Amino acid sequence: MYINENISIELLHSKYSEELFALTESNRAYLRKWLPWLDFNNTVQDTEKFIESTITQYQNGLGPQYAVFYDDKICGVNGFHRIDKINKIGILGYWLGESYTGKRIISLTTRKLLNIGFIEYKLNKVEIRCASENYKSRAIPERLGFKYEATLRQCEFLYDKYVDHAAYSLLSIEYDLLESDPVNSLK
Repeated sequence: MYINENISIELLHSKYSEELFALTESNRAYLRKWLPWLDFNNTVQDTEKFIESTITQYQNGLGPQYAVFYDDKICGVNGFHRIDKINKIGILGYWLGESYTGKRIISLTTRKLLNIGFIEYKLNKVEIRCASENYKSRAIPERLGFKYEATLRQCEFLYDKYVDHAAYSLLSIEYDLLESDPVNSLK
């Protein structure tokens, strides 16, 4: 799916297993600061199992997860961790390899995912949660007009300590207003 001349997203597929694992492996020290799953992803087969789980999630109507590409190279993942169909809430998560940060990649792909969530899945609310001290990650929902809701205390165990999460949300009605305002356009 085309985002701009440099950025695209494609549903995660097993054909990306080796490339995604290589990206994870080469960024392991960088990613370890904020992502708790690295100790469970030690082989290409582990990455393939993760991708298979995202395919099942998508097939069950619980939201897509995308491989993110920059100049035709896989650079990260962005997608719905889950969708609560009853309450119409989607929870987004994302990560990038270190050399790809600062290029608006996650801002632009998340904007596309908001469109998918609110239009295709008819969500009422999209949430993003990230470690309170992960200021680069927090900048994404802040830039996209999300509202800060709360600090969730010690809600994630990150290898040797608990970290707080900052919880952000955007409602469907807020998204409609954001989309109709050309000043807020990231395009």
